Order: sequence, then C-alpha cells, then structure tokens
Amino acid sequence: MEIFVAAVLILASFAGTGLIAYAIRHGQKRREALKAMSAERGWTFDYQPQSGGRGSRTVISDPSEGWELVLYYRSNSSTGGTSSHWTEFTQPRLALPDGMALLGPDIPEKTAAMADMMLDKMGGGGFGQMVLNKVTGGLAAEAADLRSVPGDGSGTLFATPGRETALDAVREAPELLEARSGRNEAQQPIVALSRHGMRLRLRHILRRPEEIDGFVDLGRAVTRWLDG
Repeated sequence: MEIFVAAVLILASFAGTGLIAYAIRHGQKRREALKAMSAERGWTFDYQPQSGGRGSRTVISDPSEGWELVLYYRSNSSTGGTSSHWTEFTQPRLALPDGMALLGPDIPEKTAAMADMMLDKMGGGGFGQMVLNKVTGGLAAEAADLRSVPGDGSGTLFATPGRETALDAVREAPELLEARSGRNEAQQPIVALSRHGMRLRLRHILRRPEEIDGFVDLGRAVTRWLDG
C-alpha cells in the first residue's frame, strides 16, 4: 500500500510539472503571437515578467498615435492563489488640466448614492486617500471630489465639479455601447478622463490577439469621439 501511495504521489508530481510546463509554453506562444501582431501594425511590444512582488506587464504602444496598452497580471500565491489582473488603454494626449470624469456600467441610483457616501468618507481620511491613490494612480485629491451625475444617458457617470460634461461625447458612442452589450458589469469597459489622459480599462486581462486588437480599436474610437 505504501508503495502504491508513493507511486501515486510521484505521478501526481509529474502531472503537476507537466501542467506548469504547458502553461509556460502556452504563455510564450501567446506572447509571440502578440509580438508578431504588433510588428505587423508598426506597434512596439515589451514584456516584463512578474518579479519582486510586481506583476507581469505586457506593454503595446503606437509611437505615431501616442497610445499605450498594458496587460497586467499578478499571481498572489501567498494569499491562497488569488490574482489581480486588468487591461488598460491610455491616450495621454487627451489629458485634462485638472479634475476628472468616470463613465462606467449602468448601476441603480441607490448604488450610485452609496458610492457617493463612500467617496465622501474616503476623501477625508489617510487610509481612504491611500486607497484612492492606488485606484486612480495618484489622483486621490481629485477622486475624492467625484460624485455621481444625474441625468439621462447610457452608463453611470461620476465627475468632479466642472467636469460633468467631459465625457458627453462618448456616452452614446456606438462602439462603447456595443462593447457593453451582453456583458455583465465586471466585463464592461470603464472610461476615465483625468490628468493622466483618457483611460479605457477592463477589470480582467485579455489574452487572445484578436481580443486585444479589438480593444485597441475601441480605445482609438473613444479617442476620436473625444477629439470631436
């Protein structure tokens, strides 16, 4: 019996090693496909593996148009195998001099009101400022002034005073409406306009070249709408 158990453990160990090797090979093939796609379109490609507590970053950019796409993944093995991952398209050229606006999925008015209360509480405390800084990339001071903007239109809009109309041009953009259609809240893109420029963000990581190509097209379309 002991020999049988040992044999099972050894086989399981080999199987686990095989799965890890497969995942590594699959990841390498996916990166090679993205690199080839980027070269075809005249984009730059850079991959930075996870290291020192920092997640892996795949960065694709277009030097001529100025946009950047980041695919981020971090595995947190110390916290039970959880992971954090996202996809973000950024166009710095559309940066606001101050303030910010945020357009996300449709949510109930009560939920938006609760978000207002949370933002109000977070804005005044050190811990809240730290959280907002992490979420917004150092824009906690402005994010603390975000409040839901009532009115008709697709999606839920949050803005700081004076920036309530900053995203009007994309609220009914057909490309953005199509990107939301048939997807739950967690899968829908979020548009932000701030001192960082325009950011189009997904709360998950895209992996297939055709998905990433489509997301770049969406980011460029949003840019064109905001350019007017």
